[in-house]
Amino acid sequence: MVAGPSYINLSDSKSDEETWLRGPTIYGMEFFDKHCHFGNEVELTKANLDHLKSQVNDYKPQIPYYVCKMGKTTNNLTRGKMTFNKEYTEEHLKNYLTVPTTIPITSNTNAWVGTRVRINKVATGHAVITTNWPDVVMGAEIKDGDICMFCFYDGTRELGCFVTRLSN
Repeated sequence: MVAGPSYINLSDSKSDEETWLRGPTIYGMEFFDKHCHFGNEVELTKANLDHLKSQVNDYKPQIPYYVCKMGKTTNNLTRGKMTFNKEYTEEHLKNYLTVPTTIPITSNTNAWVGTRVRINKVATGHAVITTNWPDVVMGAEIKDGDICMFCFYDGTRELGCFVTRLSN
């Protein structure tokens, strides 16, 4: 793993706001970086960064947070699904996904969302949440382009997940 700059200023001349860029091949050396897996390229604002740092300071997970920018496929309310990349699945989820299973997932982004979703490892090696995922998207008001953080945890008898939307 090669460390990159702790931030990359992506702002244009009209804005003085700095943004931090992270992704599968864009690493940083901030404290939170060792507790996060970035599933795709995300551009973090100062507010996103502060939220992420606060979360990591409050709770250092056994399974690293999965942070990603949500897209149209993820947010489709009729056939939506959440896909986690192969590397994260292999390193952190595969032992829980020997057979397709349902897990509890919660979010308190705007309104409390609590449901069970189906998650399994598909032939491509990715973990995918399908059944009831659109309920999570609607309840947590997740939109295309939002940055979300998934906290998987090993419950007393099963894997669970808490999702937080970092962007406003």
